[in-house]
Amino acid sequence: MEDETTIERITAKKVFKNSKISVKITTLTRTGIGYDIIDVENPDYVVSDIENIIAPELVGYPASDQDFMDSIICGTSVDNPNITMGVSISISRAAANSIGMPLFRYVGGSLSTELPVVGCSLLTDNSNELIAIPMAESIDEMITCYEKILSELSSKYDTVNIYGKCVCNNIFDELDNFKFILNDIAEEEDVKILVGASIYEYEYAENQDIYERISSLDYLESPEIVEFDGTLAIDGIDEAADFSKIEPYTMGTLTEMYHYINYILDKGLTPIIMSNNTSFSHIAVGLRVPFLRSNINSNVLNELWDIERILNNPNVNRF
Repeated sequence: MEDETTIERITAKKVFKNSKISVKITTLTRTGIGYDIIDVENPDYVVSDIENIIAPELVGYPASDQDFMDSIICGTSVDNPNITMGVSISISRAAANSIGMPLFRYVGGSLSTELPVVGCSLLTDNSNELIAIPMAESIDEMITCYEKILSELSSKYDTVNIYGKCVCNNIFDELDNFKFILNDIAEEEDVKILVGASIYEYEYAENQDIYERISSLDYLESPEIVEFDGTLAIDGIDEAADFSKIEPYTMGTLTEMYHYINYILDKGLTPIIMSNNTSFSHIAVGLRVPFLRSNINSNVLNELWDIERILNNPNVNRF
């Protein structure tokens, strides 16, 4: 396996994606290829750091030894976690492709058969967001729920932003309507659909009775601990919460992310991967993370649909 996955070259180039210039990192082994695309502020500097600092340290070593590869990456002078995670992912994908194995199976082994629930923000006021979480038995069923929810929302809201979210003036004014749509589709599809929100602006709480309104939610994302009877997700780790959010491109490498997930689990919390990158559809399955948050117009759901087809008869790991 090591001969097959020996890294021969790592390149970086600027690409135009989602209306901005990003950097594509490509790892080539003797028999395979892997890549990742990262959003950066200074693409030229990033390309230089990858090709002149990181790549020379990795060429000639086996991509299949992820822990060793990641230790080399962390040992370079490049300390931007966005860059180092991008290189780490491209290496992992190259290793998986070199041996003809799906990334989720390469990461988690043959027992990786549980798919995560995917929650998507569907209505925003550009400060806070309302989230739908279909607790479906399959990705196919999950996608059907989202398709029907989006159809209903698009008939009521004229504006949709670049992330696929309908735009309103104030989500709290639309909460009852949003819940009605989800409950109606849940009954029609015989699927429980949780109603959630991502709240980052509490400034006008006193005027709008926000705390009273969010008490009717099933799921809440908040930057800090708040009083809430449902499932609470926060940015850091606090045992008073239920979920801890993981932003992969702040982790550094896949190895660091793996250890951080285990640390979250040791604290009695459940990890959530927050990403629109299809690689993390595979990582969530491989590392048995039960909940994935992404934009509805990303390819995350579609990638999970493909994984579902590969597995043929998987379980959805409903939290």
